[in-house]
Amino acid sequence: MIKNSLKNFGKNLIYVFIPMGIVYLFLLIAVFSLVGVVFDAAGTAISDMFSLIGSSVEQSEADVADFLAYSFGQINWTGNPFETIITILDTRWISTTVKGFFETLNQTTEGFDEQLNAIVGNFKTALGGGFAVAATLVAVGIVCANYATRFAVRNKVAKRNFKQFVVAYTVVPIFQTLLLIACLWLIAKIKLYSLLVFAALVALVGVLSLCASYLVYRDEKLKFKEVLTFKNVMKHFAVLCIIAAINIALALALWQINKLFAILLMLPVVIYSANIADVNTDSYVSLLVEKHATAQSAD
Repeated sequence: MIKNSLKNFGKNLIYVFIPMGIVYLFLLIAVFSLVGVVFDAAGTAISDMFSLIGSSVEQSEADVADFLAYSFGQINWTGNPFETIITILDTRWISTTVKGFFETLNQTTEGFDEQLNAIVGNFKTALGGGFAVAATLVAVGIVCANYATRFAVRNKVAKRNFKQFVVAYTVVPIFQTLLLIACLWLIAKIKLYSLLVFAALVALVGVLSLCASYLVYRDEKLKFKEVLTFKNVMKHFAVLCIIAAINIALALALWQINKLFAILLMLPVVIYSANIADVNTDSYVSLLVEKHATAQSAD
């Protein structure tokens, strides 16, 4: 099983471009969508803010004029012109002047602070909505990439006929759910230690995969005891560990080069790896069925 599983992983690497293309397409759509929302929200916020400031300045013209006269009066206009320019460009003077300007409007214009907060709040809400839409698009892209990759890999490694397809989506989910509930109940009932629980769950993953594959691909010659063995469960676990180790090593290597590049590249690789791991037991059982059929035809 281990040799066949790793062979599947290597020879089907071309299929990593399926999730890569789909994920990147949806990511690009999400980025353009978000950029559009940001520009629209920022434009609306800036327009509303200038409108609010303009109307507030008209209402508090005398107070604003006094403040600006005081603020600009702090600058020595008759001295060295270079020093004057440096003072004007100094961030402390600019920040103090801007802060004082808004405080003057807030004190002299009724409801200024509330309206300003409303504009900022609307901008944050629009921005949050844009991020939510972008995140949803990325999530949809990942889901579509996962199903497309699974279809392509399964069609190459362990193709299903109509009967197997029906069994896979009717009998198998019911069987897996019942077995999972029974095993989790047993684990909770006997109150195993955490390490034993982990080992039991790892074994459960292998048991579920092998049982599901047997239900889908079995024929009258293949015995259940040939598929579900302790050795096969451990081999399945070993394959999962090897694939996980390959992904971790690649991720660490890419992370040293560029973090964003590592994330963008590892996402389709992880999708591909997960789907290869998912169909490995299917491939193993289908090969057993083929061996029985070959042996029978030889007899």
